[in-house]
Amino acid sequence: MTTQNLGSEELLALLRDPSLKPESIVEELECAGCTAPTAAQVTLARETLTHLDHEDVARTAGLAAPDVAKQIAGLPEGLSLAVAHAAGKAGRSEILSTLATTASKALAKEAKRELQRLKQKGVQVPELKPQGEAVLKPLPEQEAPPCYASSIDAYGERAVWWTRPGRNGVEVVQAVISDLRGILSIDALALSRRSFREFVKRLPRQGVVTTIELHKDHARTLIARAEADGTRNGFSPPPSYAQALQLLGPAPQTPPPHPSAAIDLGPDGELPHAMAGAALFADPLFLAWIPEEESLRAFALKTDEIKTSQLYLDEKQKRAAFERAADDAAATYFTTQRRTRYASRLLEMAPILAAEHRLDAARTCIAVARVLLRGDESPFCRALFSHAFEERFEADEPNEADEPEEPAPGRLIIP
Repeated sequence: MTTQNLGSEELLALLRDPSLKPESIVEELECAGCTAPTAAQVTLARETLTHLDHEDVARTAGLAAPDVAKQIAGLPEGLSLAVAHAAGKAGRSEILSTLATTASKALAKEAKRELQRLKQKGVQVPELKPQGEAVLKPLPEQEAPPCYASSIDAYGERAVWWTRPGRNGVEVVQAVISDLRGILSIDALALSRRSFREFVKRLPRQGVVTTIELHKDHARTLIARAEADGTRNGFSPPPSYAQALQLLGPAPQTPPPHPSAAIDLGPDGELPHAMAGAALFADPLFLAWIPEEESLRAFALKTDEIKTSQLYLDEKQKRAAFERAADDAAATYFTTQRRTRYASRLLEMAPILAAEHRLDAARTCIAVARVLLRGDESPFCRALFSHAFEERFEADEPNEADEPEEPAPGRLIIP
């Protein structure tokens, strides 16, 4: 059926008009100079639109995406193109992915066009499998390039490098992600194998930022989780995310086992490691971890008040007051949401420490994460505040006008 005088939007408007009988739509199409379908085919097209508009109803009726796609593919060309367009507007990428492999070239082209529109909107769509014989054989599985991630900085940010074999080397998606603001930046690169090796050599390896190799599915899950976190908090990914999605494809439906699950707590169990939570801030990777600015400034004012107060007889009493103030600040700061966020950060840091052969610190991360998730008290919470002000508190003559000095943000070096 050719509809050169009637576009998909106009045809959809006719199909969705409840006042028009199928026979009336056939007459409208004939008047428009189109090769008209039968009334039965118009009825089937309307039923298919209903399934698209009411996804829950379709599933209740046992109609999976392939069934709806089969219905669309069975319609005359004009109707099938219009309904495929409706599937795109409804965001039904799983139906469009099936239609993109149909025998009808016109319908397959329309489905791919709608999938591209969804990608440009930042919607994750299933990756289409190449049709026909592969021109180039894929690289053997053992030659798949490794993926990497950096440590987490004071603001919950880190870099992730997701990779896959490319035709001429390695395709890399490099992203800077945040557990608050989602995907901060993301780029897709195509590198030769040699350039990729040089790329990896320049990744940060020590000091306040380091990098480890991690499983491809976990790297992809980190990026997907960051997108979800950002969306939930009102932040949209950058425009380059749509291009990166063409390489990334969909995230694993079932997340892989977390890398921290492979780390046991040793013969002494959780308690001694949980009690050592404050010691983490002596490590360069945690030295820059601090609370948000507002909470940090409030604690700074309290610290200066204690230091200059005449109510305390000696330094011992001032120290006790300082620790009580840190406990109070931590109790206010660590809401259920923040406990979950910091527990997630600590679980991500555990495999990084283990990879650097700092197993005790890795175990401490896991133990403290469990304590936070249970809602119990932890020395880690107090130390998040107190470690940033130890030198300030010990100073002989504190300056009340001083602003709390925030550590410089860890630079996530992206070569």
